[in-house]
Amino acid sequence: MATWIGLGLLAAAEIQAGSGSPPIRVGLYQNPPKVAWSESGRPEGIFVDLVEAIAKAENRTLEYVPGTWAEGLDRLENGQIDLMPDVAFTPERENLYAFHREPVLSDWFQIYARRGSGIRSLVDLDGKRISVLERSIQQSAFDKLVAGFDLDTPLRTYPDYAAAFAAVEEGAVDAVIANRFYSAANLRG
Repeated sequence: MATWIGLGLLAAAEIQAGSGSPPIRVGLYQNPPKVAWSESGRPEGIFVDLVEAIAKAENRTLEYVPGTWAEGLDRLENGQIDLMPDVAFTPERENLYAFHREPVLSDWFQIYARRGSGIRSLVDLDGKRISVLERSIQQSAFDKLVAGFDLDTPLRTYPDYAAAFAAVEEGAVDAVIANRFYSAANLRG
């Protein structure tokens, strides 16, 4: 399933440019290579590079706020952060947040299972346990998809993709749903 991924969105009031303004609080979670904290504790990723370039051009400072994806969404809704990069547009989210109109990346999700699992198509997921990023676009889209096929596919939510993939490795779930960027950058073999 393809989704347009936006650079970011604003929580409440429009952010004004200028050096006398307070820092822009940016929610950051682990989803490399799009957004993440490096091992040395530095923000990194495609969207971090873009946000920093825009902030520099607008003479603004940034303050990164670490957390999970779900914590970032909650902080954005409650005004604790100003911007959350890498939020896919949905009509429901448009009612809460202000999205820009210029897409940055086109992304889609895929389902990954261990070799030899027998999972080769959507119908093979019937009765299987699936891990997914909590409150993600993948979670809501997959729920709608399997309902149309009348499949029993219990979803287990995880705070980040690393934990969702680890659940497959540990046998806690049978497959994982993830975006293609995370998977391409982090899957080995």
